[in-house]
Amino acid sequence: MAGKQAAAQKQQGREPVGVRQQLLAATALLLRRKGYEATTTRAIADHVGIQGGSIYHHFPSKDAIVQEVVNIGVRVVYDAVFRAINELPAGAGPHERLQAAIKAHLLSSLEHSDYTSASIRAFAFLPDEVRAACRSERSRYEDLWRTLVDELYRAKLIDPKISRDSVRLLLLGAINWAGEWYRPDRMDIDQIARDFAASVVHQK
Repeated sequence: MAGKQAAAQKQQGREPVGVRQQLLAATALLLRRKGYEATTTRAIADHVGIQGGSIYHHFPSKDAIVQEVVNIGVRVVYDAVFRAINELPAGAGPHERLQAAIKAHLLSSLEHSDYTSASIRAFAFLPDEVRAACRSERSRYEDLWRTLVDELYRAKLIDPKISRDSVRLLLLGAINWAGEWYRPDRMDIDQIARDFAASVVHQK
């Protein structure tokens, strides 16, 4: 259907509506389900219902699509976590802020966004140049977590002998890996967020 609509609109001299967005969504879904290598331009085009060569009217290469998908995925989870933290009551402490951040990240990656899951699962397998092009968005997100971890240390909720980077990497590694084992009927996201937060915080 999308291919026929695109062809008709092209004959009328108009840019196909939504094809670029469809290509991004298809790439995100394929990266999430099948990984980087299996996400070929042919697979993307087939999923959208267009000819393979039509992709190049919108993107110069597969890696250009993948790069945009990964960056969108990081922005989606950044926005979700930032919003969750800032919607907490003014008196919320570092532990509550951490738990809210973990929950928002999990919801974004496990239930709400193919883009976020794709960015998590595919990143390690991307060509070096694509990873380098995605580093800015990832660094911005990691800075948000540095702030959360710093708040825990200032509140003396973590043993100061433990490296801050170790805590941050432990948290991000755990919540990113949840996509490999999470099942809705096994444990709900609220419980996972509570348990993950409690695993690094010393209760006073």
